[in-house]
Amino acid sequence: MHPGTTDGARLLPTPGSSDQEDAVADPGFLRLQRALQLTTGLDLGAYKERQMLRRVTGFLSREGLRDLGELADAVSRDAAVRQRLLDFLAINVTEFFRNPERYDDLARTVLPELRRRFDRLRIWSAGCSNGAEPYSLAILLDELDPGSADRHQILGTDIDREALEEARKAIYTADRLKEVSPARRQRYFRQLPDGRWELVPEVRRYVRFAVHNLLRDPYPPGQHLILCRNVIIYFKETAKQQIFAKLAASLVPGGYLLVGSTETIFQPARYGLRAAAPFLYARMEAG
Repeated sequence: MHPGTTDGARLLPTPGSSDQEDAVADPGFLRLQRALQLTTGLDLGAYKERQMLRRVTGFLSREGLRDLGELADAVSRDAAVRQRLLDFLAINVTEFFRNPERYDDLARTVLPELRRRFDRLRIWSAGCSNGAEPYSLAILLDELDPGSADRHQILGTDIDREALEEARKAIYTADRLKEVSPARRQRYFRQLPDGRWELVPEVRRYVRFAVHNLLRDPYPPGQHLILCRNVIIYFKETAKQQIFAKLAASLVPGGYLLVGSTETIFQPARYGLRAAAPFLYARMEAG
């Protein structure tokens, strides 16, 4: 995920910097920022600039370009360069049931509660990368309510089109399944001749995928559960606040938002949320 993206493709800044560091005045970087905004909708200005500048500079070396101004020109005119840059800024390294304790909480408590209260569940995996997160949710739903893909809907979104294409194929290497139990692997996957694993169609039917930019695009309303994990940490504070507010507004009253383990929401009440469990927040009921 890039900015649009959950526990998956991530715009990767270099750790160790703070918002206070951000005062980049490099004219080439500013040109690149404008070029990406115009051609892709990606707003580098919402990210911590010094962190992003370090990342983009690495791309220059790989492409053999002289400076950021030359990169800005290439991004403006060459779609292939644009895509390579987006891919370079993203890391598509998510896996099934990543942080399994979070999924245990969803399976034991959150999903059964939501299922008792709502006949049809709408779930959003924001920043879904290669699809492992929404498909993990689909497996949980199928275990809770077998064969219910016609009732429950999971939306997986990301700004990375190539990652979404991989998600739609639903074919994974074994390392992406290391947290999948043998029973689940036997039930929900089939092994291909090349050793990779393909998710069965019954689970794939729960999920649909769409391109989405968290900073620019409308948020889907009426969600009962949203997962937005390890995405928001990379944004500046003002962008974080805007995203949290929009995520909260997308939930039905009593719906849940699960964030990453480094993304604690301070003062959740300002967004109409209350803490329900570690890294889990519920939208407060009206009145």
